[in-house]
Formats: sequence, C-alpha cells, structure tokens
Amino acid sequence: MLKRLLAEDAIKRQPATGFTEAATPFLAQHQLPGERLAMDPASGEHRSLRVNFGEDPLGWLARRKGPDGQPFLTPDEVEAAERLRLDFELAQMGPAVAQDWRKFLAPGDRLAGTPVSRGPGEGPMAARERVAKALASLGPGLSDAVLRVCCFLEGLEACERRMGWSSRSGKVVLKIVLQRLAEHCGLGATRY
Repeated sequence: MLKRLLAEDAIKRQPATGFTEAATPFLAQHQLPGERLAMDPASGEHRSLRVNFGEDPLGWLARRKGPDGQPFLTPDEVEAAERLRLDFELAQMGPAVAQDWRKFLAPGDRLAGTPVSRGPGEGPMAARERVAKALASLGPGLSDAVLRVCCFLEGLEACERRMGWSSRSGKVVLKIVLQRLAEHCGLGATRY
C-alpha cells in the first residue's frame, strides 16, 4: 500500500505526458524501479536507462545481499547474464508461438546466398553462435540452469523443481554458473 501511495503522489507531481503507457499507481506498486547503464551499439556511448528490476529472476537476485553484506552477484556476473539474454533474443531462439509463414510465402530457401556480415547488424546467426559457445562452455547441467533462468526468465523455485534440485540450492548453482559465464565472456579477469 505504501508503494501505491508513493506512486500516486509521484504521478500527481509529474507533468502530464499524454501517453497511455504512463505509470499507474497499481503498476508502480509491483515494480522495482532502478537505473542501468547501457551502451548504444551505433554510437558506442553509455546512457542510463530506467528498468524494472522486479521483471526477471536475475534482477531480483542481483539486488540481494550475501551473508557478508555485499551484493550476491557481482556486476560482471550480471553483465554476463545480460549478454547471454541479449544474444538469445537476437538469435530469436525462443519458443515459437505461431506458424512461421515466411517459408511458405517465398519460393526456395530464403537464406541461400545471403552474405554473412560481421558487424553491429550481424543478425541472428552470429548471436546463435555466441549462445551455443557459451552454453557449450558451461556443460550440460549448468547450461540448462542458465538457459531457464536467464533466457526463459523462469523463477529459481521452478528451475529447482524442474532440475530435481533440493530447495534453496538454485541460488548457489546460479552463482556458480554466472561466475563461469563471466569467465567465458572475459569479464572477470579484465576488471580486477
């Protein structure tokens, strides 16, 4: 209720934007707002983005503290997981929910003779290769866990049940997976 009241007060103070997607008090009470730095691929400049940390299990875990009072996940681990998710989305590897009519509408193989470019607009093929290499470097059990939590946005409890793990073990396993993923991405050694 406190979040809703604070959101109502903040909405009253903001000027009207005219957007239908503007925050409502009910929506705001279920969000965990924050800011994240992101690099614009075209210009290479960093800019701040408003995000909802309550949207995915990784964001929830990234906000938690460990027994020593430090964040449970390091920035390198979070960045490695975000890179994997971005590549997963770019590769369009998610489950198909509808019929793909592109093959029916175009005669022959649409991708035959298409040149492979290696740049910012490299498309899903290179992203699929990066995801495959990252998952292969983790191994069969750990790659399943990171795929479920980071890419399919499955909660830790659901992942534990599906993988047959004991209760409360998913957090520790995910920490290990993200450490290895950060090493695979070359993040751990370069920053410390």
